[in-house]
Order: sequence, then structure tokens, then C-alpha cells
Amino acid sequence: MNTTQTQRYVLSIDLGSSDLKAALVDSDGRIVASADEPTGTTLFPGGGAEQDPVQWWQNAKKAATAVIARAGVPAEAIVAVACDSQWSVVVPVNERAEPLMGAVHWLDTRGGKYNRQVTGGFPGIQGYQLWKLMRWIRLTGLAPTHTGVDSMGHVLFIKNERPDIYRQTFKFLEPMDYLTARLSGRIVATQKTMAPFIITDNRVGEGRYSDTLLRMAGLDRDKFPDLIANNGIVGSIDPAVAGELGLTPATQVVAGTGDLHATIIGSGAVRDFEAIIYIGTTLYMSCHMPFKKTDLARMMTALPCAFPDRYILLGEQGLGGKCVEFFLKNILYDTDDFEMPATPEDAYQRFNTVAASAPPGSSGVIFLPWLNGSWVPCENPHVRGGFVNLSIDTRRRHLARAVMEGLAFNSRWTREPAEKMMGRPFTRFIFSGGGALSDLWAQIHADILGVPIHQVADPLTSTARGTALLALTALGHLSVDQLPAMVPIRQVFEPDPSTRATYDRLYTGYRRLFFRNKEIFAALNAHARD
Repeated sequence: MNTTQTQRYVLSIDLGSSDLKAALVDSDGRIVASADEPTGTTLFPGGGAEQDPVQWWQNAKKAATAVIARAGVPAEAIVAVACDSQWSVVVPVNERAEPLMGAVHWLDTRGGKYNRQVTGGFPGIQGYQLWKLMRWIRLTGLAPTHTGVDSMGHVLFIKNERPDIYRQTFKFLEPMDYLTARLSGRIVATQKTMAPFIITDNRVGEGRYSDTLLRMAGLDRDKFPDLIANNGIVGSIDPAVAGELGLTPATQVVAGTGDLHATIIGSGAVRDFEAIIYIGTTLYMSCHMPFKKTDLARMMTALPCAFPDRYILLGEQGLGGKCVEFFLKNILYDTDDFEMPATPEDAYQRFNTVAASAPPGSSGVIFLPWLNGSWVPCENPHVRGGFVNLSIDTRRRHLARAVMEGLAFNSRWTREPAEKMMGRPFTRFIFSGGGALSDLWAQIHADILGVPIHQVADPLTSTARGTALLALTALGHLSVDQLPAMVPIRQVFEPDPSTRATYDRLYTGYRRLFFRNKEIFAALNAHARD
């Protein structure tokens, strides 16, 4: 291990939906040591979903302490700590950055009716009052969702149904900014991290809240943190926290970032229009781009990124790997019913092995992945998931492979409007996240999308790596041009022409199942709007 003074390290804290990862990353982009702690989500009737910010902070300290001790790197060589996290998650805090309630999670839909109240009116288009919609799109590139899964919906839920919490709140924060505040003692945010609140002016270089949007939403400016540069330095670490973690008080805390922004960097997709497909808890397609543009019909937009004068494509499609988890824990290994066996530790490896034994196309079985409604490329809070076209011959191997194929079909569906938005085709995709551990899934994507898939080596660390690399650029230790070479590609998967006809036929059926069953889903799930 190179521990000379020329080698610098960043402590990266990556808070995902299901776990928190701490990693020590060197200035060559290598993961020196890492540790994980689980994160739980509590579901409530009526679409509620919350996580415990106190647990986040305790897990962050525990994982960070373990990583620093395990790495054996001199404390003075650790120049920075930086956080990334899931977003569209709201943490109300007091003046000491202590949470006042559970963090309202991106799965939470309780604010949907308040978003619809704020955005509705005549003349209308797709459920939005036209002039309001134009202001939101022009300034932010976004509009409040009808489902309420964005941070504005969460704050409006708190304001309307937890008014005591709203009054007590000093600032509403996203998780990465909450963790950054606990590390530094300073409560700030950035234009890019506050984007899910849909109250900031997201035009490049603006970096401010919009009085117009705050007034339209009925929210108070003083409830939101001051903004610093997108890849700015927050300040030195709090001395007490430094002592607890084993860092020096000179360690710099770099502005937090969203896991989407970090994953693209950590996957090596730094240049404009280099696209990634990421499968973690969620599924998304994204790339950097040099202009701001929105496709409201497809729920796709460009948001500020960490680099000056550039944007990032927001193509978040909804649940990804969570569909695999649902299949394993609620169907194959449901210990709540029928005395089923407990989920084995190698469940995901078994899932992959079983799926590999099924033929391309899963003998006609199609999986619909919309377990929590659909997002990109067609938002609909009512549609739900399921297996379609089961027969007496269907086996578990067909269901397992169909889950993989269903998510790949959604990426193919998303690719079409994304390419139109970019004004050019994607000739390859970088594959990252936990889903990229599977060679089978990489090949399925190559076959369904019809382009080469570049599988990132060590894809589970892409997000933590990207956060660290961003911190090193913020401190001036690396240039942006150096970053792609620091992310190795394990293998390139080429499309198999023999599968093309099968997948074209099933993809057509997949799209038709969505549109032809919308009325049925609406009737079955109308309570979702209540």
C-alpha cells in the first residue's frame, strides 16, 4: 500500500436505501478499505415510508471508525470526508442538526395530494395548471410529482399533517446534507442537493432559491439551508467528531452529493453523453450533458451537476434491485407464511444461477417492475407489478430471469426519449451498481438494448468511489479529465443477434401491457390518491 505523503485519501460515506457504506479511497481511485451497516425502512398505512436519521449517523460513525482502523493509513493523509446519499428524502432538524422525526423517504407518497393541490388549476395540462408548470420547468427543470415522492411533497405532508414538527424545524435537509452537518457542525446545502425540493433556480450559475416557487408552494424560505457551490468545501471537520473517528481536525468536509451524481463519476462516465445504467435499490439511466432541457411527458429532466456549466440527466425509473429483493423475500423465502425457509446468505447468487438456466425470453413470461408505481418514462401512481403469461410449464427459473428482463425492458423504453432529449443515439452503456455483478444481467441488457454493455469492475463501490473522486477534484488534487482512467471496465458484452426477435416481441408486449391496463390499475388502486 502506498502511504507516502504524495498519496492522499478521502473517507467516503455512501448512504443508500438499504445500507450505509464507508470507504477509504486513495487518489488513484482505489478502495483501500470499506465497511457496511444496514439501514431499515418503516412503512406506514396510507403510503408512508420513513427511515431513522439517528441510526444513519450512528452507522456512519461506526462504519467510518472501522474503515480507518482497518486501513492503517496515517490520519494526516486523510485529507477529506465527503457524503453522498439517496435523495428526495427529507430530514427536519433543529439548530444543532438533530432530527425532529423520522426521515420521510422517497418511497413515501403521503404528500401526493398536497402536491396536486399546489400544482392544479385552470387551464390545465397533464394535471398541472399551465402557468405554474411553465414557471417550475423554466426555473428548475422539474415539476412536483403527482405521487408526492419528491421532497416538496414530503415537506407539504409535514406542514399539513405534522404542523408542530413544521413549526419546530430549523431547516429541512436531504440526507447527504444532514450527514455533512453532523460532520462539520455547519448546516448548508447546494443547488444540486436541494433540487428535489423544487424551489431552487437550477439554471447553471444561479444557485439560489426562487421566491416565486416558494410562494407557489406555500413554503417559508427560512426553513431551508443556505447554499454553497455545488462542489464546494463546507469547512474543517468538527474537532469532537474528528477525535471520535480517528481523523485530524484539519480534515476537510466537502459538500455532499446525490448518489446519482456520485455513481456516474464512480462509473467513469465523465464526458458528455456517456450514459450509464445503474441497478441498485433503484433503476436509472443517466449521463452528463451540456444543456438544460426537460421532457415533462416522460418525466425526464436535466439537473445541476458537480461540474461547472454542465447538467446531469435525471432518468430515474423507480425500483430496480428492490424488485429482486421483493421476489426473494416475499415470494421464494417468505418466512411469515407457510413456514418457508429463511432467506439464505447466497440468495442473490442462487437467483442469478437459476435465472441463467431459463431461455432468453423466459418462455414468454413478462415481469412488470412497477411495484410502487411507474416513474420514467411514464409516471403513473396506480400501475403495479406482476408476472404475466404464466403457464402450467412455468418454473422459478422463468420467473427469476423475467425479473431481470423486465427491468431491462424498462431501460429500453427509457432509452428512446433519452436519446431524443440528447439529440443523439447511445452507442453503448456503462453498467454499474449491484446489478452489474451479474454477467447474465449484463448480457440481457446488451441483447435487449442492442448495444455493447461495459460492465464496471467492482460495481458495488462505484458510488463511494465517485464521491471521493469529486472531493479530490474539489480540493484541487485531481482534474476532471483524470477521472475516467481511474475506473476499470471488467468486461464488454456484445448483443447476441439470435435473441433479437424474441426480445423485440416481448418488448412490444411489455409496452402494451402498461398502456392497455392503465384503467384496470386505476380502478384497483384508486385509494392511492386518497
